[in-house]
Amino acid sequence: MEPPRDQPLIFIVDDDEAVRDSLEAYLMLKGMTVDGFGSPLELIEGKAGDADLLIIDVNMPDLDGFTLLDTLRQQGLAMPAIFMTGLGDQELRLRAERAGAAAFFDKPVDVRALFEEVTRLLAARSDRAPTA
Repeated sequence: MEPPRDQPLIFIVDDDEAVRDSLEAYLMLKGMTVDGFGSPLELIEGKAGDADLLIIDVNMPDLDGFTLLDTLRQQGLAMPAIFMTGLGDQELRLRAERAGAAAFFDKPVDVRALFEEVTRLLAARSDRAPTA
């Protein structure tokens, strides 16, 4: 059994290494614990249940972000998810909302706004956590 973490864990799933690395670096500079995945399959086969929050690219080669989130929900995982894409339009935003995304960002991502949203979602999640 792993010891409890003192920081929430954020997983970033994006096949674009430069985007993934830059978001990881920014959030880590802000004091957050972050791990990146270049493929949705890496996350599904890994430790998806360990995440407190997901940041997911919509368009990826092996599975799109919607399929990834649906797969995780079918596994009983209910952490908040933020979608991001370089090909966003109103229809895609509505689809993300229907899929249960907590937020949606267009690329290039405004990292300050993303950080604010991540902070808000993690605070809301910890407010709902049971106390011992």
